[in-house]
Amino acid sequence: MKKGTRLISLLLIMVFAFSMLSACSTTKPGGGSTDTLNVALTGEPPSLTTCDHDSLISVYMNILTYNGLMRIDHETLDILPDLAETYKAESDTDWVFKLKEGVKFHNGEEMTADDVVASIEWAKSFAASASYTANIKSVEAVDKYNVKIVTNGAYAGLLADLAYHFNFIVPKSLIEANNDFNANPVGTGPYKFKEWNYGDSLKFVANEDYFDTNRKASIPNLVFKIIPEGTSRTIALEAGEIDFIYELSTADVSRIKENKKFEVKEVASVENFFLALNTDVAPFDDVNVRQAINYGINRDDVIAAALNGYATPNYTQIASGYWGSTDEGAAEFNLEKAQEYLDKWGGNPADIVIPIICSNEIKVAASTVMQSSLAKLGIKVEIVTMDTATYFASWTSGDWTALISSWSPSNSLTYVQRYHSSRAESYPGAIKNDEIDALVKKAESTIDADARLKLIQEIVVKINELSPQPSLYQPSMFRAYDANLGGVVASATGYVGFNDMFWK
Repeated sequence: MKKGTRLISLLLIMVFAFSMLSACSTTKPGGGSTDTLNVALTGEPPSLTTCDHDSLISVYMNILTYNGLMRIDHETLDILPDLAETYKAESDTDWVFKLKEGVKFHNGEEMTADDVVASIEWAKSFAASASYTANIKSVEAVDKYNVKIVTNGAYAGLLADLAYHFNFIVPKSLIEANNDFNANPVGTGPYKFKEWNYGDSLKFVANEDYFDTNRKASIPNLVFKIIPEGTSRTIALEAGEIDFIYELSTADVSRIKENKKFEVKEVASVENFFLALNTDVAPFDDVNVRQAINYGINRDDVIAAALNGYATPNYTQIASGYWGSTDEGAAEFNLEKAQEYLDKWGGNPADIVIPIICSNEIKVAASTVMQSSLAKLGIKVEIVTMDTATYFASWTSGDWTALISSWSPSNSLTYVQRYHSSRAESYPGAIKNDEIDALVKKAESTIDADARLKLIQEIVVKINELSPQPSLYQPSMFRAYDANLGGVVASATGYVGFNDMFWK
């Protein structure tokens, strides 16, 4: 072979080899590995289990590792079959769910009707799950792939309840073995739990055997990094240490929007932030005190200071934008009206001390504004800061007077169910009132949608009068991420489908 021919052959081999290496590259444009998606969170989940929490951060983890019979579509908020192939209402109380066949848990076991029965019965044993299991009278395996659920009378909320994390399905064998699902969360979800470095990060790996091929994770590794401070999250994104910020600080929105390396998704939220008051603690057991606080909060100032204006004030005690929400009886900022309620109460405003528990910097900023606003009425606000885990521990133990929380279910019926007295131990801001209890039960059992709508609106009007949890605002949610990341869908309820994402 001539020397020139050998040289050309060698060059062709090198070009071919380089092209093969390029095709197999795991480096995304701009640097970084396409094998991993790094996500910044504001706080640490209090639990990885399904049944004993109501933390949004924990729910992020739950929807990665588990599935329910039903699921909520992130984009439309529709309730769709998930582990169920089909379902049928045989009567107002009897429902049959046909399961998808061949679905595997992360431990390799096949999911069957026995697992569904065991999971729902297990969920019913947790007080925190009662809101989503109390209306289930019985659950039984008809055969290997069919489950029958019977409700306590006609119940319009069953499908929604089955879509929430409380009723996610886990292996019967692990329930019987007393598995610690916080340390070993095993489900059927698109990601498998790998490790939890407390205070720092959580790691997951893609489930190669995931049953839903259309929603199977394409990014092998998913890492959540705990970065409580907003500016630090933004700096980490700009430095390439983070690919996705779940909650972009509103102070950084304009700067990140101007940078072509990143995308910013703005979502109009149905997540309603409110000041929950413990109505079992004096003087907050008096409606006049609660209404004085309600009318004494300047929501516009809260939004300007805590969210740089990126939110909508809310005065009614349900999230605005729901089918069924109403402003009737809502309380806007009015110090004269607030003083009238204090006069009706008849006590000394200086005796009203509100220690507000806050779990992040935004809640602290909001409480600082309320501190200034309510001081004009002689009411004292104390700001108590806690990490997320301690915050939820105080909440669940009942050791609290006031706290800032939020609620973002997929529908208005689920929202107003929180006001039933049976929810008082599970939800801050619940209230014990016989009339409300009766209306909630009537709404739950009303199958006709239009009739149920009228009942929901009636509940909201009466709750506005009782004011157990003065609403504050509904934020504009900002998700910031690497422009090379595709498949980003952010729900108005706050959820993100990380398994739907891919590197372009």
